[in-house]
Amino acid sequence: MQAERATVVELSEVRKSYRTAAGSVEALGGITAALAAGTFTAVMGPSGSGKSTLLQRALITRPQVVFADEPTGALDSATSREVLALLRGLVDEHGLTVAMVTHDPSAAGYADRALFLADGRISGELADPTAAAVAARLAMLEARS
Repeated sequence: MQAERATVVELSEVRKSYRTAAGSVEALGGITAALAAGTFTAVMGPSGSGKSTLLQRALITRPQVVFADEPTGALDSATSREVLALLRGLVDEHGLTVAMVTHDPSAAGYADRALFLADGRISGELADPTAAAVAARLAMLEARS
């Protein structure tokens, strides 16, 4: 049995809304989540689901946390794999905690878990995600939008 890891980032009822000409838009609707030390978490969801806002508002309790917002978004496939391997190595070799926002199921496959956001709320989680499982879950979320 694996020992429980210390929490290095904890979010409790995090909310964020933006004013628009038509009223306001809720980007985060009371997010509660914890990131354990030495883990790699991918935050997934369709565009506009609150992924970037969530990570921008997170309180870093220790400097060993790396927040990566679409780290492979503008890269070719080979460079993307290098960046993802580097992030994975930060966790495996140095015990850092990584939280990565991405739309890419393949990128999420490098993570220990994937959190799924929809309409500003956590709508699910996958442990040891594969690209196929993440893609299927994202398709389901997008079908509901």
